Amino acid sequence: MCAMPVWLQYLIAVVAFVALAPLIVWLARRFGGRARGGLVMAGILLGLGEAIDPPSKHVIEAQEGEEKGAPENDEPK
Repeated sequence: MCAMPVWLQYLIAVVAFVALAPLIVWLARRFGGRARGGLVMAGILLGLGEAIDPPSKHVIEAQEGEEKGAPENDEPK
């Protein structure tokens, strides 16, 4: 039985990666738009919507403004 040298195994892996990388990039660009919509919908259904699609900055600032806002009554501090 002929054993393959370790460096040759790494060389084959790197060559395969370099050869397949353009194909993977092309497939990702072609089907990425459809998958992104499905990922967002699945995240919302699983309750991960906030983690996947965080709210925009103006929504966060509006919430902070409500928390730090002036007291509703006219009592002094």
